[in-house]
Amino acid sequence: MKHLIQIFTSLIIIFSSFNSFADVSPLSLAEHYTNLKNYDAAITEYKRFLFFHPDDDKVPEIYLRIGTLHRNLGLLPEAIDAIRQAVIRTSDKEQKSEHQIDLAVVLIANKDYDLARLELIKVLIRNPSETLYKRALLLQGVTYVYQFRWEEAQDIFNSYSQDEKLDELLQNAENLPYKSKLSAKILSGILPGSGQFYAGNWKSGLNALALNSALGYITIDSILDQYYVDAIMWTYFIFQRYYQGNLYRAGKAVEEYNDEMNRSIADRILLRLQEITNK
Repeated sequence: MKHLIQIFTSLIIIFSSFNSFADVSPLSLAEHYTNLKNYDAAITEYKRFLFFHPDDDKVPEIYLRIGTLHRNLGLLPEAIDAIRQAVIRTSDKEQKSEHQIDLAVVLIANKDYDLARLELIKVLIRNPSETLYKRALLLQGVTYVYQFRWEEAQDIFNSYSQDEKLDELLQNAENLPYKSKLSAKILSGILPGSGQFYAGNWKSGLNALALNSALGYITIDSILDQYYVDAIMWTYFIFQRYYQGNLYRAGKAVEEYNDEMNRSIADRILLRLQEITNK
């Protein structure tokens, strides 16, 4: 009898705890899990709320929170889908603009610069508050910076700020001393490795020069020793392959050189923008 009483008491405690847990709203649980940085559990609770309350006024905000949590988890495509739902389900124009700016930020993080700019153009056309308008304008310029489209970026930032240092950086970006892929390939065609030297990649250039020189020497030596079949085999199957590879790597070296210049000036422009916005 004593054991039955203990079992009965335990069951009462268990079911009471279960009922108490069940009475907690999904939103409260989601916020609790968010504070604990258990983002997966928080997303599950938010989705549970959406399932049972698909027409609630909080639905757009819930989708935005889900998108933010996905972003915290590094799941950018899922974040984009969730925030887009928040945009679609929001009727208030000012809130819709805010959500579209949030969406553009995640699209930029996902390197979807054209899609981000499309969302920002929608915001600008809507003519929102001055704060949102300037933020959308700034982000539009940022997309051009990430794409190294300096002239378009300068047009945008001239409308956003009259900062002399920023203007100077953009002017420098438009006049960067790019290397020519064609010149690099011509140089490497004449002397293997010289195209890489031209692009500043000395290690790759020395490797190409040494390897092609060795293969060329073997081929010529085979001809001089009248091993014509060997010479043809070396030329067709080995030397030609590495010679063509040398031309390709010369072009890639120029691409990397130009890309590094673009990234360097882009980082400086973005840093200056951060300084301006923090004033």
